[in-house]
Amino acid sequence: MKTLAWGLFGACSWTWCIGMYLPVVMMERYGLAGFVVFAIPNIVGCAGFGYVLATAARSRALVHAHRPAMVVFSLVAIAFQLFFAGWLMDGRAGWSVDFPAAAQVVPVALFAVGLVASLGGSRIWLTLAAVVYAVSLIAFALMGGDVAGLSSLRAASELAWVTPIILVGFLLCPYLDLTFHRMVQESPSRHAFGIFGGAFAVMIVMTIFVWFSGHERLPALALAHLFAQMGFTVGAHLREVRIATADRPLAMRTLVLLSPLLALAALPLTQLVTDAATAGDDTYLRFLVFYGLAFPAYVLLFVGPWRPLRAGANTIAGFGLIVLGLAPLYELGFIHHRAMLLAVPVLAFGVWAIGRGTGK
Repeated sequence: MKTLAWGLFGACSWTWCIGMYLPVVMMERYGLAGFVVFAIPNIVGCAGFGYVLATAARSRALVHAHRPAMVVFSLVAIAFQLFFAGWLMDGRAGWSVDFPAAAQVVPVALFAVGLVASLGGSRIWLTLAAVVYAVSLIAFALMGGDVAGLSSLRAASELAWVTPIILVGFLLCPYLDLTFHRMVQESPSRHAFGIFGGAFAVMIVMTIFVWFSGHERLPALALAHLFAQMGFTVGAHLREVRIATADRPLAMRTLVLLSPLLALAALPLTQLVTDAATAGDDTYLRFLVFYGLAFPAYVLLFVGPWRPLRAGANTIAGFGLIVLGLAPLYELGFIHHRAMLLAVPVLAFGVWAIGRGTGK
């Protein structure tokens, strides 16, 4: 039973605003092929992580060596959920809320609930996982299973340029996810990750029915599913950040924990300088630079599988500058439809990593 519980924990910690919305983007652009490209590496990446890393000792060693990067991963994950929650309340869910501050108040409330939940131990979190997963299944069952007609808007050739980004992102990002490492270190069996993969697959299939049901606005049950899963993710990552920074001064820990709230400014600022109608979608896609570029590149270069770089201050600073320099290619590729440019960062970091591995 504990293996099952940890599998559900993994599914809920990984069901966040990527799994609950990126399939929508992929299917609107590329049809069913887009969903397949999203789903397969995502499921393989999350389930395979536990079998590849295999032991708690290897996980602890990796966390010890790369704790700062993993904390940043968690902070960005929390920030992404808060942005997405605000965007939902700003009209993406189709609801007209007669409360202008809802786009800020609701994410803050989500953060507050997650912060309180983060104080709980593993037993509480396993119970929460079962409850949240059940909420999602019940919501799915009560919503029904109708899906409106789908058609792709982009050429299939563009998907070929997007696919490598999806692959490296979903196969490498799990190595920086502290909730995954929590599973490796505390679950009694690696097969918890097999359960994780299957349970998560159900959630991303559910995403199709949530967003393509033909409703003008998301049903209240769909919102219950979205916010329950996001709340779980926020709390699980806040817990890991608290634990990872326990040896730091209180003032620093507080600033670190509160830093994801800065994401609440992302949508209003973008609406000021761009078309308000597309600001939400564009900001969402910009967050994906972390998961398609920054985090997988870090894993490739600093974690392995070839000779990893030493994560010293100067090396990390140089790495950050290179990521910043390549980020506009993602803007052009994802938002301005020049998908061929997405190959440049993948090739650049791939050649760099392989070159180090084969060099003397």
